[in-house]
Amino acid sequence: MSDWPQLMPFFRARRDGRFALVTLVAKGGSSYRPVGARLLVADDGAHAGSLSGGCLEDEVATEAVRVLAA
Repeated sequence: MSDWPQLMPFFRARRDGRFALVTLVAKGGSSYRPVGARLLVADDGAHAGSLSGGCLEDEVATEAVRVLAA
């Protein structure tokens, strides 16, 4: 399943913000999402997409906001 149908409306709604696009590049063992899964994180911490079954997104989004602020 493509992430873009979820990511694009999120981007369009926040077009004036800054974003980090997080992409799953490797995994070990079984995983809910395949390599290539994406999470789009806005500079305010809001995010769309998924990298896991929901257990990693908040932590990854927090780190992405730190990167955007740097």
